Amino acid sequence: MKLVYVTDSKINPTAGGIARITYVMAEALRAKFGHDVYFYHGEEDLVDFISGIGNCTIIVQSPCKLARKVFECASALPSAKIINVFHGTPGFELVPLKREIIRYRLIHNIERQWTFKQFMLQIGMSILPKKCFTHLLAKKYSLPYGKADKMVVLSQGIIDQYQSIAPGYKDHFVVIPNTLPFDHPELPLSKEKEVLVVSRLDDWHKRISEILKIWETIQQDLCFAEWTLRIVGDGVDKSYYEEYVHKHVVPNIVFEGQQNPLVYYQKASVFMMTSACEGLPMTILEAQQCGCVPLVYDSFASAKDIIASGENGILIENRDKEAYVAALKKLMTDEALRKKMSKACVKSSERFSVENVASQWNELFHQLEP
Repeated sequence: MKLVYVTDSKINPTAGGIARITYVMAEALRAKFGHDVYFYHGEEDLVDFISGIGNCTIIVQSPCKLARKVFECASALPSAKIINVFHGTPGFELVPLKREIIRYRLIHNIERQWTFKQFMLQIGMSILPKKCFTHLLAKKYSLPYGKADKMVVLSQGIIDQYQSIAPGYKDHFVVIPNTLPFDHPELPLSKEKEVLVVSRLDDWHKRISEILKIWETIQQDLCFAEWTLRIVGDGVDKSYYEEYVHKHVVPNIVFEGQQNPLVYYQKASVFMMTSACEGLPMTILEAQQCGCVPLVYDSFASAKDIIASGENGILIENRDKEAYVAALKKLMTDEALRKKMSKACVKSSERFSVENVASQWNELFHQLEP
């Protein structure tokens, strides 16, 4: 079978997010099921590109600038099957950016135009009912209806969220999770006193500023002076984070920049996430696969799909900083608990193996065959 992945940029196996997911799954579908896989990034006319391939299935990795082009060309591609993949949280556009981040960005001329628009949106949301804004999103979210043969989301809970914005075509939805990216990584005999963050450094959704404040509280207790917080990644708000750490004299934080995260997962004992929203984050799967215990705000639908709280990680009520600090301190001081949960992480992550997820995709492709 011929498969065409539509993405905004060239596939980079060393990148994060959609780029890495696409690469890993494409390679698995080639090797395990013998599919011919092509990638379209917008360099040439879409209809000409597909016509040159012949009958195929198009997988639109949405949100994607090229998604609209695919749907607009659908009538010119009658033999192609179209699958739209939604990797995020419906309504993510309405997540507020913190006022202190907005102020810093505007003063330092960082993504000033987008940040100002976000600021004006938040003012509007404080005045008008939220339903006014979700109504504006309905057109965007309903765009694939009638165009895509199937809508793939990462969690069962995302279907209800999606439908609350753009109701209809519920039978189009299929749940297929993300997959583990690492090929049987070596697990160390012992972990180090390290806490890890692997993330894009953009506070809009990732809220790394919450992590800095939590760590600042942790480091006020000298019992944790031997522990280090490592932050792997880069992004628009890195300078804000570095300035916060310097200004508030927060010790034992290392910004590692953009790196291959595997070695960091292998060394770290605990993984932190405080995101406002996520689809099904690969970083939690990566951490679990390497026995790094995740501590996560329960702020997105798939969190409970990945973490059985108290067994293979800990879920904290969204924005409950005191509970997060207490749970982190418990993990850092109780080595036996960390080891027990670390083993459970590795075991539970097997559900998301490349083989299992690729088989789900292959089954969907065959369901769409005439």
